[in-house]
Amino acid sequence: MAVNLNAWLRKTPRPTVVLADEKRLEVPKNTHGWRDLTRTIEALKASKIACLDAAGNVIRAIELDEDEAEKATKESDSEIQTFARLIAEAYEKGSKATQPLLDNCLQFIERQAQRILTAEREMEKLRMHNVKLQAEILALSQEPAPAEDGGILGGIVQGMIAAESESRTPKIVKGGAK
Repeated sequence: MAVNLNAWLRKTPRPTVVLADEKRLEVPKNTHGWRDLTRTIEALKASKIACLDAAGNVIRAIELDEDEAEKATKESDSEIQTFARLIAEAYEKGSKATQPLLDNCLQFIERQAQRILTAEREMEKLRMHNVKLQAEILALSQEPAPAEDGGILGGIVQGMIAAESESRTPKIVKGGAK
């Protein structure tokens, strides 16, 4: 019968002292110490193990064959390997489960980026069109007003009338009119 030595030592009621072939071993207070205790018993190649309570009474005892001690070590190691394998599988399944979600998020972000680029291009076109219209408005506002009759002769006549009227208006200088 193969015995998981680590589990056998830790089952309740938990011992305060362990005898391995009449050698007294103190029981650890922390959780990592149990593994060390198991390895110590295996290193001593104990064939008989007894668990004692605080009063020194035997709680349980077992006789181990050399093969059983080796099997107990392998079982303890295989439990750790099984646990590691389960963690790795859970991680893999979790990453597979979230991958479609991440792909959808990336596709959404790429679509939004394309929409933003298109909108920016359109805004730039509108800015350029706006600048062009403002330039046209400025050019039209700086042109002189056309003559009433629309001809060149009308413009010349108006210019002459404006010049004549300026020369007839009296200019005020300090001290009186000229």
